[in-house]
Amino acid sequence: AGKKMTNSKKANGLFLTMTVCIICFYLFGKGLVTGLPVSIRLISSEIVYLIPVLLCLLIGRDSIGKLIPHRAPRISTLLMTILFVLLLEPLMTCLNVFTMLFSTNYVLETRSDLSIISVPLQLICIAVVPAVLEEFMFRGVFAGYYREKGILTAALLSGLVFGLFHLNFNQFGYAFALGVAFALLLEGTGSIFYGMFAHFLINGFSVIITALSDKILPLTGEESIAAVAESMTTETLVNTFCVYAVIAAVSTCLAGAVYIWIVKHSGRTAYLEKNWKGSGEKKVSPVFLIGVVLCLGFMVWRDFWA
Repeated sequence: AGKKMTNSKKANGLFLTMTVCIICFYLFGKGLVTGLPVSIRLISSEIVYLIPVLLCLLIGRDSIGKLIPHRAPRISTLLMTILFVLLLEPLMTCLNVFTMLFSTNYVLETRSDLSIISVPLQLICIAVVPAVLEEFMFRGVFAGYYREKGILTAALLSGLVFGLFHLNFNQFGYAFALGVAFALLLEGTGSIFYGMFAHFLINGFSVIITALSDKILPLTGEESIAAVAESMTTETLVNTFCVYAVIAAVSTCLAGAVYIWIVKHSGRTAYLEKNWKGSGEKKVSPVFLIGVVLCLGFMVWRDFWA
């Protein structure tokens, strides 16, 4: 029992340590990388996340192979993962539009920086690197540590951590939803590679759509996708949200059906049923709560006061 509790405590301690590191980087370290190329700046933020995770694994002497399921991917399951991702897109858009009603869309704000680098390099920095590193950290390590609490709790906690570490309310909504979905995908397939693939698809799709929009929109008289977003009134956002909420309600249910198929196809139904709920303590750790409060406090400051 002590070892099991140790895993959860490791996750909570890692969460708080990473929170402090990332907030300090945003407040004091951004100036150090300002003069560096955009691609290096993007990857540097991933490194800030990665260092505490690697140190935690090293100090805890945890076997990555045992902690993170890593079956070789199958073509049939990869194809179903594409469908799973496509069906989650309306939910992402719905949550994105909803949070834009009261918070800043920082992804759109970075478009001017990204436009100076090539699309292939954008794909490497925004799709490939985050897909590998973030899945390793959040679905591999965090969900792996929390697995003793049961698959559902591990998915929710690792998803919450993933959402909070975006440090803004706009990205928090859809990052939390995707974090939960990717954690369930890992457990349902017995492999982290499907989550990496799904993560790459979502980020890559965003890069390509934005790049195409930036070429097509000027022909219609608009400057860029960011300009279009900025010109959207509250009424337009509310109407868009309502439309996507209906679409998302249907598509997310279909995504759930696809997920069940993936689980059955992967032979993981019995595993999920057995481990869906854990036997460990359910009370929330004060260390975890401090991390949550620090993240939320920073997000409020960044979105409303900075």
